[in-house]
Amino acid sequence: MAVETSDCLVFQRIRRAKEIHDEHGTHMLGVPAIAMALDRYRELMGQTQLAMVRFGVVAGCTRCAQEEQGSCCFEGIEDGYNTSLLLLNQLMGCDIPEEKEVPGSCLFVGHEGCKLKGRFYFCLHYLCPRLQESLGGERAKVLLQILGKELQAGWEAEMAVLRWLRAHGISVHVQQP
Repeated sequence: MAVETSDCLVFQRIRRAKEIHDEHGTHMLGVPAIAMALDRYRELMGQTQLAMVRFGVVAGCTRCAQEEQGSCCFEGIEDGYNTSLLLLNQLMGCDIPEEKEVPGSCLFVGHEGCKLKGRFYFCLHYLCPRLQESLGGERAKVLLQILGKELQAGWEAEMAVLRWLRAHGISVHVQQP
C-alpha cells in the first residue's frame, strides 16, 4: 500500500537518514565510540527481548496486533521518530520501510511485528492496561527497569552519532521546502 511521501515529515526524516547513511554510514561504523555505543545498545535490546518473551509480552502484543490491530502501534506514532533514531536503525542494519505493510497501523509495523530495532520511547515503554494486568506490579516494574536501560543505551548511541555528525558539519535536520 503506497503512501504519499512528499509532504509527510516522517518520510522527509527517513530520506534524510538514508542520505546520511549512504554517504557516511560505513565511516561512522568504524568510529570506536559509535561502534561501542551500538554494541551496548544491541546487547540491551537483547536483554529486553528476552524479558518480553519470558513475561509473555511478545505473545500478548502479537495476539493484540493480529486480532485487534493493537492499541500501541497506531497510525501516526511513527511521527515520533526523529532522523537520528532512524539513522541508528540503518546503522544497525534495518531497512527502513517507506510503505505501510499493515493498513491503519504504524508505518514501521509489519506482519511479523516492528521492523525497527531501535524504537521510540513510547513504543518501548507503553504497557497497555491488559499487559499491566497480566504482568502484575512486580514483573511490570522489572520489565520497565530493563526497558529503561535499553532506552538509556539508545540515547547514548544517538548522542555518539550526533556528536560525530556535528564534528563533521552534518545536520540531521530536514530542510523545509
